[in-house]
Amino acid sequence: MTPSGGPPGSDPRRLLLVSPPPRLVSEATEAGFRVTVTGTECFADDDTLREHLAETGRIHRVSRLIACGEASTRPAVLETAEHLGLSPNPAAAAPLLADPSRIRGLLTRSGPQWEAVAMPAGEEDGPLPYDVEYGVETLTAEGMHRVTGIVELRRTGTGATAAGAAGPGGGPPGPGPAGATPGAAGAGREGVPVRTFPAPLTGQEEAEIRALATGLLDLAGYEFGYACTRVARTDDGLRIVGSVAEQAKWPTSRLIELTTGLVPERELVRVLSGKPMEAPVLVGCAAAVPLPGPGAVPEGVATLAGVREVCDGHVLLTALTPAELATRTAAVLDGLT
Repeated sequence: MTPSGGPPGSDPRRLLLVSPPPRLVSEATEAGFRVTVTGTECFADDDTLREHLAETGRIHRVSRLIACGEASTRPAVLETAEHLGLSPNPAAAAPLLADPSRIRGLLTRSGPQWEAVAMPAGEEDGPLPYDVEYGVETLTAEGMHRVTGIVELRRTGTGATAAGAAGPGGGPPGPGPAGATPGAAGAGREGVPVRTFPAPLTGQEEAEIRALATGLLDLAGYEFGYACTRVARTDDGLRIVGSVAEQAKWPTSRLIELTTGLVPERELVRVLSGKPMEAPVLVGCAAAVPLPGPGAVPEGVATLAGVREVCDGHVLLTALTPAELATRTAAVLDGLT
């Protein structure tokens, strides 16, 4: 998307941000955009919200409406943006991505190769039929999807940080699923959901996961903005779990930022400015370990090697190599036991 977009009479440097995070407002303002901010929570019905958005867009001559958070899937917001010519996305795209049953139907209708990667109906209601899941964050501009990061979520303690797995330099993977080394970091607490970035994948595995995530966005007609797609590794192969039309949630987004320096809000603003998306430069690797429960952090955990942050229920740590990260994660898991 270029800054010259928008309806006739609009100002290409004026944006309407709906329920944005503070950092997006700051980044857009610093880039020279004139920003108008509004929310959705004060409107009792959709008709009033639609009128408010239309009037705000007209008064401020905005060229783009960017919906964030809860607003990113609210039909009243998306349909208004489409009707006013303020969004390159069809209004149906984001709600479709947010509904697993609709994704399953879309994949089933799109041919045997897509039907084969749809998660079977009812799987989300019972025990998860998989232990490993990948969060694929993408930033799309003019229908071109760039993968900014793939984060592994491993729900078993075994090989949670995948020591010996393919690292930033693309080295050979270790044994086991996704290159995991059994027992490396899971010795502390069985069943702890540990997130690792970059995901320990072979080149072929990464290519397959990228293709599933970007292919889903193509099928849904998604043209602009962040999305985070979940892909599971099951006994029957890779399966698409779901997607959401916004940047990855904490701590996934923070792991990518810590190891690449990529600030998601800044990249979105770059795209809005008509500038090319920058390729993230990977430096090291990172993991997020959940705290065992609310309350104080066990003594000494915050000062363990590699720990960068302890907040929002997680311990975030970094290292230069996967093997070093596995050792540091094991120490954190032991400290939280």
